[in-house]
Amino acid sequence: MLLIFDICYIYMFQVHVFLTEQLKEIPCQCKYLPGPHSVIPTMNNSNNMTDSFSEPEDVVKIFSKIQKFSNPIFCFVGLIGSLLALTVFLSRSQRSISCCLYLAARSFSDIGFLISLIIVWITDVSDSSIFNSTGTCQLTIFLSYICGFLSVWFVVIVTAENYIRICHPFSVKKYCTTKVSKLVITVFPLLALALYNFPLWTLEVSQGRCKGIARYDELFQMFIYMDTVLTLVLPALLITFLMVAITFSLFRSYHRLRRLKGKRLEKRGSRKTNRSKVTKLLFTVSLVFLALNLPSHVIRTMMTLSRYIMNRAEFTTTEMVLQKLFYTLYYLSYAINLFIYLLCGTKFRKDFYHMYIECFSKAYKVKKLKKTDSSSTQLITRQTPEQGGGAADGTVV
Repeated sequence: MLLIFDICYIYMFQVHVFLTEQLKEIPCQCKYLPGPHSVIPTMNNSNNMTDSFSEPEDVVKIFSKIQKFSNPIFCFVGLIGSLLALTVFLSRSQRSISCCLYLAARSFSDIGFLISLIIVWITDVSDSSIFNSTGTCQLTIFLSYICGFLSVWFVVIVTAENYIRICHPFSVKKYCTTKVSKLVITVFPLLALALYNFPLWTLEVSQGRCKGIARYDELFQMFIYMDTVLTLVLPALLITFLMVAITFSLFRSYHRLRRLKGKRLEKRGSRKTNRSKVTKLLFTVSLVFLALNLPSHVIRTMMTLSRYIMNRAEFTTTEMVLQKLFYTLYYLSYAINLFIYLLCGTKFRKDFYHMYIECFSKAYKVKKLKKTDSSSTQLITRQTPEQGGGAADGTVV
């Protein structure tokens, strides 16, 4: 979604707020971690990373505490939600629809990205060496770059498909097919592998920390700027343009429908019901993604420009609070994806109900029935010997 290596800065800043003395001992490996949490630090410049912010005021500390505990919750909720959404989108009734395949691919990418964030969070909280080990260091950052790229571009593709469905309905049968979607889903991971394999050979574990290899510093920065364009600038422009075009097309359609009268309006409305359900889901997915991710993009870009172009050494309290708030919204976008699908996807909601709610409800009823039968059997078993004993005693007497 956003630049991968930036995640560490939020963690370093949280440590700065809560564990100031320990911060001085934290080396520079954090700046290579995934996430959209700060301005881009330069490599091998960890000593100046904490100088970008003045001493936080109380309000910043409050937001830091909120973010420290809310972000991991959002990640875990998002991970579970993405797993559930993935299984529903890959069900028999869903995988025959092209947009469902794109959303399944997006859910899979979100899972990989969230796993990388959770690994980083566990390392920071428990002070373990999970991340700072050879192989895990490179693979975690590699995974987060790949999955971050795929997640944002699958949203772009979903928005583009929705644009075709609304603005060019006669091209739906040509472009909005499972054959095309499978081809796109195959090509994009290959493209991501070609673009983002650099963490595998530009990072190493040195002195127990994940760090960049010094001779690749400039090359790493070049890849970071490339990633900024590919996962920030270009997707934001494309999604914004497509959303504007979709909105204008919907308004035109609405005004045309209002001019229609009688049975003609009813027939046309009935023919568009199924298509409108699909476009409603795709439109909501794109709109929520843009609303929750764009603010963090904007604040990050502004702080980056102010630091490297205007040579600012500190940021204001307002900027720091906005940074915290917008990145909390960014994490929230992962946690609410499943709820968006349930709220706006009629077919998704029905399949989810049959796969999970109805299934667990039946399992609970069967378990409860078995427990009741078992209790009844035990009660009958206890009563039978007592009745037999009474008859024997009566015979003897």
